[in-house]
Amino acid sequence: MKIPYIEKIERFFVKKYESISLEELANLEKLEIPVAKIINSFSIIPRVYESELNNKYGIILSAIKNGKKSRFQGDLEENVSFSGGYNQSVEQIDDKILKKYKSIPGFCSMVIKNRGQLMEHVKKIHELSYNHYVFGKENKAMEDFPNFYCGMSTRNIFLSLMEKGYPNASFFYNNKRDHAYAGLPFLFEKNQKKGFIIIDPTSDQLFNDRKNAPRNNLFVAFGTKWEYKTDWKGGADLFPDSNDKSIFSNLDTLRSRPHSFIYASKNIDDYFERVFRNPVEVSVDSFDSIS
Repeated sequence: MKIPYIEKIERFFVKKYESISLEELANLEKLEIPVAKIINSFSIIPRVYESELNNKYGIILSAIKNGKKSRFQGDLEENVSFSGGYNQSVEQIDDKILKKYKSIPGFCSMVIKNRGQLMEHVKKIHELSYNHYVFGKENKAMEDFPNFYCGMSTRNIFLSLMEKGYPNASFFYNNKRDHAYAGLPFLFEKNQKKGFIIIDPTSDQLFNDRKNAPRNNLFVAFGTKWEYKTDWKGGADLFPDSNDKSIFSNLDTLRSRPHSFIYASKNIDDYFERVFRNPVEVSVDSFDSIS
């Protein structure tokens, strides 16, 4: 049974979601719902999309037991392109990513032409994270997933995003706050408004209320900085700030320092300075169930 205030907020958000602009969606403080209610308790978009994907793949994501196979009606081997965690295949990275993007600048942002295209990317990115979550839950070697698996899981989805068609995918790790997640920089509409799609494949471990915590938390942030506060580390902001000794990986670091562990650079300020200089068109694969 849902907590009444959560159900009320969900109904309000879904109703408003169809009519508000993307700028309002990204700046949730403009809604009548307090930002903290949405970010610190749960994430609306993952909850709605998760229900749709449960129907598509024939499972209940929240019901999967660690280390046990579910009745997932999809192709995890195909959808989870990289699953090595801290020990990725350098040969596969070269074959599936570096060769594919030879002509793409190492620092780049995807072009998003309109609201509809943005929401298509949101759904695809969330679905990829959903597939990775299923993989993590079923994997016997990740017995406590998602707890303490942010580094491994984010490395996996970072590379899988690239393999699926996102050369702009980035790995972020806030060293001081000890949490990793992925982000995809974009340039929106004709005025090329800067922004990020943020996806956190182990987000539910960050909340005290695990029953209502968002799995695969995804949000859209316009601008070059966002706020990501949960219950983790006393509500600290998980933005990858240089003051927190944050690091990143992207197409450029994969090229310059190929390594199975995935090299991460400390020059996070340089990342934000350079990543919007090169807009690129992307073509992304869709997912199909095998039922």
